[in-house]
Amino acid sequence: MDQPLQGIRVIEFCNVAAGQYCGMLLADMGADVIKVEHPQGGDTLRAWPPISEGYSENFASLNRNKRSVTLDLKNADDIEQAKALIKSADVVIENNRPGVMNRLGLGYEDMRALKPGLVYCLISAYGQTVPRSQESGFDLTVQAMSGIMSITGEPGGAPVKCGVPLADFAAGLYAAFSVTAALRGVAQTGEGTHIDVPMLGATLAIAALQTSEYFGTGRDPQKLGSAHPRNAPYQAF
Repeated sequence: MDQPLQGIRVIEFCNVAAGQYCGMLLADMGADVIKVEHPQGGDTLRAWPPISEGYSENFASLNRNKRSVTLDLKNADDIEQAKALIKSADVVIENNRPGVMNRLGLGYEDMRALKPGLVYCLISAYGQTVPRSQESGFDLTVQAMSGIMSITGEPGGAPVKCGVPLADFAAGLYAAFSVTAALRGVAQTGEGTHIDVPMLGATLAIAALQTSEYFGTGRDPQKLGSAHPRNAPYQAF
């Protein structure tokens, strides 16, 4: 059956969760996703348990429908191969710390010269140009920074992280949606673009009911356990 992104090629330079989730969603919609991994060990997620018959179930859960190639991006010949891959593609996804791809000569400005219609999606903890851009971050960090942990748990209790990697997957969802929207623009104009997806911004966005309360009234939302701030009965009994 024809899929909406059939014929679209995506090159994924991602490790662990947020970028991989984005690539998986695009692959599910029919894109040809080629994942670039380091020759020594590959993606960090490959080593995460549970391991079944030598294969990580966590890795499998975020990398279905993808192809994979190993490149050492500290090697000049492999950098040239990476450029050739990008030139053949419609989309690049990367979730390195801001500036890493630029230093490798694989950043957006360099690659748009090779492929003017390229959609280049950058996923990071805080964004590419903000004051905290050079700080590393991961799901737990962003759940804390966004305030999600402060409203999770029982009243009077300590901050609690969500049981799923909410910040990682929220960023991956926003990235995939943004890439598909950008591809529509490329189809209309032929001009590519770059997309800056901060995990913090995506997490604040999905907490819209609580962030709107804070920004609108100045009140900090509070922990309610499984209760609802406005509706009753609405709770675990």
